[in-house]
Amino acid sequence: MKKIVFFFLMLIFCTATYAQSGDGAFVENKAQNGGNAQLRNGAHTISTSASYADKGDKKENEDDNIKDKGFDIIFAGGCYFGSKYNAQYYNGNYANENNLDYLFGNKYRYDEINTMIKEHYGYISDSIHYGGPLGNMKYRVAIMVQLGIRYKFSKNWSIQLVYSFSRLKANGQFRLLYEAVPGNYRTGMLDNQYILGKEDRSLIDLSACYHFTTRSIVKPFIEAGVQFNFVRVKSMEAIFYDDNNNKLKSFSFINNLQNYVPGVQSDGSIVKYGGPGFGFSAAAGLKLAFNKYVSLDPCFYFNAGKFGLEGYKDFSYNFGVLVRIVMNDSMFSK
Repeated sequence: MKKIVFFFLMLIFCTATYAQSGDGAFVENKAQNGGNAQLRNGAHTISTSASYADKGDKKENEDDNIKDKGFDIIFAGGCYFGSKYNAQYYNGNYANENNLDYLFGNKYRYDEINTMIKEHYGYISDSIHYGGPLGNMKYRVAIMVQLGIRYKFSKNWSIQLVYSFSRLKANGQFRLLYEAVPGNYRTGMLDNQYILGKEDRSLIDLSACYHFTTRSIVKPFIEAGVQFNFVRVKSMEAIFYDDNNNKLKSFSFINNLQNYVPGVQSDGSIVKYGGPGFGFSAAAGLKLAFNKYVSLDPCFYFNAGKFGLEGYKDFSYNFGVLVRIVMNDSMFSK
């Protein structure tokens, strides 16, 4: 816009100079009148140009306001690390609402397991007994996906609602006891039997976000908020192995299997375990703003929550590492 104003100023100056160099009063007067007319026109042109410049600046500011306010859509994926505390819900301990005493306490299941173990462990001739969990129950690293929406109040502040989902698997070991022959090097314990638990975990976070202003495309941000969560227990299994760590068979120990009878159909009632909970969440990361429409946001996610797992409802600490793709709503109205 400045170039346009400069061009018109130069045009006016050249025109006035040419008019003043003419011979005769008429020419002089004409040049003077022409110069005055040109000056008036030039002044009008400058005024018009300035007006357009102001409108252009106003338009730019409006564009900035549109860019800095409005909605963002968030898609994310990454890794989620569940707390070891909640994983103990699946360890089979007798105090848990689903435990291995239900499995070994059922006569038919116990006879089947006892016969299977003695067949594959030639040095065991007597009955086996459940010896308890080994205390190494923990979640595997899970995949987390997120979908969210964010409303920006300004260039720095926004509020967002994000839904996250993970399927977690907890695994650990339990011990079987048997009668060892006196003087034999064998210990009377089998520690290579495993437990596997699965759950679906949903997290809903309502957070306030602050993006720091920088002069580069890299913009740090932080988030903090409250959380509603829900856990659904999917399965709990005891997995038996032979002396060479080959899998023999797995047995479910969910839904109180004490009443299991071979060949008798169950009443079909299945108790669902898990439930709602609440907590707090936070995140910190870097916004890589390639343009005003799309950014790539790697971040570290943390939550402290109480989950609906009976007996394990104290606060636990979980975290994740995510990469978000954030799209501005103006992308859909280009």
